[in-house]
Amino acid sequence: MPPDPSITSAIGRHHTLATAIADLVDNSIDFGATHVLVRFLMEGNRPVGLQVIDDASGMDSAGIDNAMIYAKKREYKGRDLGHFGIGLKAASLSQANTLVVWSKRYGSPAVGRRLRRETLDTGPLVEEFSTADAAETLANADVDFPLETGTIVEWQDVQTFLTSSSESEQIGWVNATTQELVDHLGLVMHRILSRGELSLRIETYDVPLRFAGAPRTVTAIDPFAHRGFGRPGYPKDLPVDVGDATAIAHLHIWPHWHKGPGFVQGNRSPLESQGLYIYRNDRLLQAGGWNGLAKPSVDLNFARVAIDVTAEMERHLIINPEKAGSAFDDELRSALDHARASDGTTLASYRTAAKQEAKISRQRSATPIEAPLPGDGLPKAVKDAFAIHTDPNDVFPIDIKWRVLPARQVYKIDVDEHVLFLNATYRAVLAGHKSLDIEDAPVVKSLLLLLLKDHFVGTGGGAKKKREDTAWQSILLSAITTQSARTQGE
Repeated sequence: MPPDPSITSAIGRHHTLATAIADLVDNSIDFGATHVLVRFLMEGNRPVGLQVIDDASGMDSAGIDNAMIYAKKREYKGRDLGHFGIGLKAASLSQANTLVVWSKRYGSPAVGRRLRRETLDTGPLVEEFSTADAAETLANADVDFPLETGTIVEWQDVQTFLTSSSESEQIGWVNATTQELVDHLGLVMHRILSRGELSLRIETYDVPLRFAGAPRTVTAIDPFAHRGFGRPGYPKDLPVDVGDATAIAHLHIWPHWHKGPGFVQGNRSPLESQGLYIYRNDRLLQAGGWNGLAKPSVDLNFARVAIDVTAEMERHLIINPEKAGSAFDDELRSALDHARASDGTTLASYRTAAKQEAKISRQRSATPIEAPLPGDGLPKAVKDAFAIHTDPNDVFPIDIKWRVLPARQVYKIDVDEHVLFLNATYRAVLAGHKSLDIEDAPVVKSLLLLLLKDHFVGTGGGAKKKREDTAWQSILLSAITTQSARTQGE
């Protein structure tokens, strides 16, 4: 018997704004997008709608009709991120009362459809726009990438936006939500973003003025990427045989001395971040949690296990429709509990090793030595030394770059972009020779990071910091002038 139409209104109720948008980005990737733009539609400081715009292959009339029908599940290919066939509708109408989709496929006319939430309980009603309207909307998308083919998914009358009349609260909400999206998308898409095949950005767009604010680029937040060496013997692979499928649990122990972006993952706590990271086709479906294999504990803060779901494994776990968690069946849970590596490692012995790392962390945490976390511009060995012997006083790595600056400036600090610029005019003196190596002058760069560590915290202002900056610039400039004169005299 056909399902009661009212069941459609219950689908997707556990979506958050971030998981709903991630579901739309999944669709864009599946259809071959190289650019995806998440756009908050604004009237002044108030968000009035949202668009996800991509340059993927797009849809023709039959394709968009299939996409808008709840009972129609498209055929998925082996590497597709889609899973249930309801993502577009469930994600969109969990947040907004109205979903509008515009699309253009190569060789086909532009198409447009609209679905209103109010029609779901009586049987979803899909409205059709004219080809002219669809073509005009796509032509006026106002994006900085070609849109010869692609799709615009638009949410209207969004129920999860802030409704406050205060401008400052609206601005704060948009900024905080944008950061939440950058963190969430950077985490769940980190493997895909790391391949460099996708540009994913978030921006605000003033509709009456047709003006876009500065976009935020979503960068990969890898929960397994740390600097330097971790616990000896890790990471290691634990083969897991479950039925006719074999999975590999990649056992990681995050080094206790490194608290970079991959460890904190936005505002997530160590308790939330420990545990299992479940991937399907390189898309992160579950970020942390133990699925009954252990209880969250401060002793396991550095324990992370990556598992890639294969087609054979899928019958042993349930992926929730929001792609934000999973549940194991008894067979898979038992297989993980009893798995043993060739060196005798089990999940239990791995947890013991992770607890030892937490114990060492507590012993060291009494007297931390703070320093910035080095980014690009220093050799890996120097970065590792920073990571081993200091605790970062900022979760963002500080890149060190050469740039021509005013003559009296030896360096310039860009707190917002997390960059320390050195004056390229003095590069030969500071490096000891003419150089185009981005990792040159490691001694000078390291000493400057240590000298300026307090300047990378907060806004970089304050009377004391300004006095220090004036003094450091003058002293360094005098040293450079003296060194340059000696070199010329030799």
